[in-house]
Amino acid sequence: MYMNAFKDMKSSYLRNSGGKIFGRDIADRTAEEWGHISIDKMLNIDGVNLVTSAQYIQPNDGNTNDQSIIEIPLEQPLLPGETGTYEMDFTTKMPKTIARSGYSQKDFFLFVHWFPQVCVYEQDKHGIWGWNSHQFVPGTEFFADFGDYNVTISASDHLQIGGSGCRTSETKDKGKQIVEFQAHDIIDFGFVVYSEFDVYKSSFQGVDIEILMPPEHCAFADRYRQAIEHGLEYMNENVGPYPYPKITIVDPPVHALNSGFMEYPMMITAASFYGIPKSIRSVESLVIHEFVHMYFMATLASNEKEEAWLDEGFVTYFEDRITDHFHGDKSSFYNLLGFRSGNAENSRLEYTKLDHSSLGPIAKPGWEINGPYKGLIYAKTSSMLKTLEGLVGRPAMDKVIQTYYQSYKFKHPKEADFRRIATEVLSDVDRDFDLNHFFDQCLHGTEICDYEVLSIENIQTENGYDSKFIVTQNGGLKFPVHIEVTYENNKKELVKWDGAQGEKTYEFKPENKITAVNIDPQNKIFLDINFNNNSLTYDPDKKPILKYAAKSTNWMQTILEYTSFLF
Repeated sequence: MYMNAFKDMKSSYLRNSGGKIFGRDIADRTAEEWGHISIDKMLNIDGVNLVTSAQYIQPNDGNTNDQSIIEIPLEQPLLPGETGTYEMDFTTKMPKTIARSGYSQKDFFLFVHWFPQVCVYEQDKHGIWGWNSHQFVPGTEFFADFGDYNVTISASDHLQIGGSGCRTSETKDKGKQIVEFQAHDIIDFGFVVYSEFDVYKSSFQGVDIEILMPPEHCAFADRYRQAIEHGLEYMNENVGPYPYPKITIVDPPVHALNSGFMEYPMMITAASFYGIPKSIRSVESLVIHEFVHMYFMATLASNEKEEAWLDEGFVTYFEDRITDHFHGDKSSFYNLLGFRSGNAENSRLEYTKLDHSSLGPIAKPGWEINGPYKGLIYAKTSSMLKTLEGLVGRPAMDKVIQTYYQSYKFKHPKEADFRRIATEVLSDVDRDFDLNHFFDQCLHGTEICDYEVLSIENIQTENGYDSKFIVTQNGGLKFPVHIEVTYENNKKELVKWDGAQGEKTYEFKPENKITAVNIDPQNKIFLDINFNNNSLTYDPDKKPILKYAAKSTNWMQTILEYTSFLF
């Protein structure tokens, strides 16, 4: 009964919000601006109204004012193999938008989580069957079971309607329209209504694409289409075929921006602002991110409340891969005025720039995570997956993901399922690290990885040099890694290091002195929180700093010339 999270400030979702959602005050509202949902009746096949015995429960926090989970006892147990048929009448009052669901000015409505959803009946990690029911609390998204939907919507005919399913019929008469949608094997059904949408339709690789844009954002329609095509092409080739016949992209108007940045089966909401140049691809990366959710949130449908990393982390990993693949791994996120960054680089930065990178483990329920949720669940998980890719190679990593996806489509996989698939697939891969230990320390530990070259020393002898260098691992994460040693004659040598915590000294008697040492020269260990200290040069080259100094001076001179009229 998720809509009851927006009933008042007493709900667990809003009580823990601090009075702000997306930086906006939410407490100062009229009675009309709140939303709620109620079940008016629920009849069994004999016509008995079961809702008279219903009660709200609060399995997460005991807040008796929270009404996001309702328990309705049956008259008779529904035994394994039996079927029950129930007819339900419910009433939903949509709120003025707080977070995603609701209405905004000028006839904009986003209907998501707008109907009573049956919780998932499944085995927990201990093998015990039961209802997986969690309140709608901060730090969590949603978890539901698969179903087939036939939805009929009646509305004024001046409104544009988009939804999770495929439109099967549409009639208009006397200022009214009736639209029917159908969708199969989805965990939720959402739809959007707006009077001002411009509609852009196309198809790609057998998938219908529908883009709903407010007129002021129509310049982004082609960028959205291209981003979706990139996502479809890459995921079809590297993970598996897109399982649905359609994808709808909704760009909300600015006054409804709180409805953006979210995913629903076969429908995503994005966000754009006038004037974002093509050299800044935040629009594209967002659309690709939300699209990739169709594989992990919608098709695999892992538990976003208990194991959010299985969705958001994998989605971020592929968002980075797709964007970097089509736009360059050093310039895909932005490439402006000589400054550039790749998408994967930017995602990694969200983790490495945290004030405390060891705040907590990834693999814990969303409501237990304190601090930077996105930096841990999105960025650290994607960096972990990219590190695993670096250690085993992309072909092996792709085989792991493909096998996982094909094995658990429409089955709600858990951590143990992914680990089992990874272990089976990588059993034949030549590797020198313990896969179980890798996952244990990355998912359940809080240690960091930070390689550093401490020093290089060369002492000339009659036959060459007595040389040594000292490296250290400043964190507790242990990954095998190569060290590249460069000599004065430009010859390079690779040295293997187990990457264990603490200092390690390497001694050589080369003919030519060591000029540089570089740990992990290919940056395979993406979890390393500081690439800058991975290398050290015996006699530093001053040319790069002079180049950047000249560039900065040139830009400063240009700025001063163009703004001289102000002085």
